Amino acid sequence: MNDSLPTSDGDASWSLMASLIRRRADAIRTACILEATAPKVGNVHPAARFHDLAYRDFVIAADVVAETLGDLNHVDPIGSAIATAVQSSVAATGTNVNLGIILLLAPLLASEPGWEHEKPSTIEQRWSLWQSRIESLLGELDTHQGGLIAGAIAGAGAGGMREESLGEAHPLDVTRDISSSYDIIAAMELAAPRDRIARQYADGFRDLLEIVVPTLRDSVAKTHDLLSGIVHAHITVIAAEGDSLIARKCGLGESKRVAGLASDCLAAIDNRVHGFAACVAALDAELRTDDNRLNPGTSADLIAAAIYVILRTM
Repeated sequence: MNDSLPTSDGDASWSLMASLIRRRADAIRTACILEATAPKVGNVHPAARFHDLAYRDFVIAADVVAETLGDLNHVDPIGSAIATAVQSSVAATGTNVNLGIILLLAPLLASEPGWEHEKPSTIEQRWSLWQSRIESLLGELDTHQGGLIAGAIAGAGAGGMREESLGEAHPLDVTRDISSSYDIIAAMELAAPRDRIARQYADGFRDLLEIVVPTLRDSVAKTHDLLSGIVHAHITVIAAEGDSLIARKCGLGESKRVAGLASDCLAAIDNRVHGFAACVAALDAELRTDDNRLNPGTSADLIAAAIYVILRTM
C-alpha cells in the first residue's frame, strides 16, 4: 500500500480495469477478488486468515458466484438465483464465505441497465439510473422469491444470526422453518436499522449507490492506488456508523467503539500523525482480537458491491 495520500483522480485506474473486462461474470469475479485481495482491517486477505477461513476460500467463492450469477437479468427470479449461488458457494468452500455479497450483487445484476442503449453522460447519473431500476425490481419481488431468499439466509448460517441477543422476534431470524411464502422486504425494513445489508433492500440500494460507491471512488482518487483506496474506503464506511456484523456478534456498543477507532485512524492519516500503513496496521491489530469477532464483514461486502458498480459504470 502507498504510505502517503496524494490527491489524484483515480478514475483512470478504474477505466483501465473496466476496459479489460469482457463479460459480466468477469466483472463479478474481479470485484470479489479485488475486495478480498485488498488488506482491509480485520478481514481475511492474502497475508491474513482466520482459523476457519482463508483467502483461497474467497477466490473459490468469487468464481462460483461469477458463474452462477453472471447471466442474471431482469426476467430471472432473483430469489432462485440467490438460493442457488449461496448453496453452490457453501458446497464449494464448506462455509459461509459470501452471503452478504450475493445478497447485494443479485439485485444489482438483475436491474443493471443495458449500458449500450442507456448510458447517461456522467457517472453520477448512471448510479442514479441504476438505483431507480433496482428500486422498481425490489418493489415487484413476490413472497415466493422472498421465501427463497430467507431460506438462503438460513441455510448459510450467517454470522451472529443465531446469537441469543437477537431474540425470537428478530425479523431476519429465519433459522427456524419458514413457509414457502415470506415477505422478505417487510423483514428487511424491520431489520434495516440494525443490519446494513437489510437497509439496501429497504431503501432501494440508495445507501450503496449514494454513499458507499462515491466513498470508494473518492478514496481511490485520494490514495491514487486501487488497493489502498479500497482499504481507505472500508475504514471510512466503518467510521460512519460501525459495522452491523460486529453489532450482531458483539453488540451495538462494540460496533460504535469500532466506529470511533476507525474515525481516529482516518484523523491520524489526514493529520499525518502517522503514515497510512502504520495507522491501518494499528487498527487492524485491534480488530483481530477476540477470535476475530470484530471482523467488519458487512462493510467489506458493501465494498465488494461498490467495486462492481464502479467497474460497470466507467
